[in-house]
Amino acid sequence: MAATDPDAAVGSQPAEPPFGDGYSTEHGYSTEHGYSYSAQNGYDPVPVPDTSLAGPAGPENAEQEPEPRPSRGGGRRAAGTRQAKRRRIPAWLEILGYVVISLTLTSLIKTFLVQMYYIPSPSMEPTTYKGDRVFVDKLSSWVGGAPARGQVIVFHDPHNWLMSSAGSTGGPINLPDILASVGILPDQHDDLLIKRIIGVGGDTIECKTQDGPVYRNGVALDEPYIMNGKQGMPCYNGVYKVTVPQGDLWVLGDNREHSGDSSWNYLKKGGDAGFVPTKNVVGHVVGVVSWLRDDHPAGS
Repeated sequence: MAATDPDAAVGSQPAEPPFGDGYSTEHGYSTEHGYSYSAQNGYDPVPVPDTSLAGPAGPENAEQEPEPRPSRGGGRRAAGTRQAKRRRIPAWLEILGYVVISLTLTSLIKTFLVQMYYIPSPSMEPTTYKGDRVFVDKLSSWVGGAPARGQVIVFHDPHNWLMSSAGSTGGPINLPDILASVGILPDQHDDLLIKRIIGVGGDTIECKTQDGPVYRNGVALDEPYIMNGKQGMPCYNGVYKVTVPQGDLWVLGDNREHSGDSSWNYLKKGGDAGFVPTKNVVGHVVGVVSWLRDDHPAGS
């Protein structure tokens, strides 16, 4: 309690602070309690730092200013700079890269999976016509799939069946050959033929009369796919009986009257001229594109 003068007048005694210690008659609330008082401003909070958790004073405990945060505009500028760095490759070089990758993939597909070929003759009508394009599955031969009876195959000329070994492969390099080599255009090499497999190694193939039918291992074949169907001539090239050696094939065209196939070459040349080694097979036909040929309604 504050001391008072007993001799002082009653009205002149200083008022005792109503709440005891911690108040000042001059300033009201003490700043050690977090507040100050003035007649003009009333209560005015005074921030008092909390030092209860503060460590010993020293430069290592000095308050560090927060790192400046980049503005949004600066972020956009930084992102734009990164994009500019990523776009340093010239546009023409990027396009060239896409072209090289596309040609590489196309070439791999053509080499190992599927390739398109052009049909230059009517020997396989009505299955394919002159001017058709066929898709040939090459994957089967790569994974060990053996040629099977009834398949229509594309193969390399085994015994000069076409009377000429010269073709686009033996002439000067030209643009169509380059495009065909990467699979963009169909292959039109002169040493390729297309025929149907009638017999494989070990089969005995026989034609008893020109009108047919063709016998395989003593069983007459039903061949609705040949030209003119039942009215066609399955053994048009003549009478013969052969046993196909292992590793070889016996192939005939569906248009027997206009096909230089195994029967024609065997009867004209003799020996093994009519057999096709399985190693000459490129692949078997899995699709035919007819609308590109000139005489097709969609291609005219």
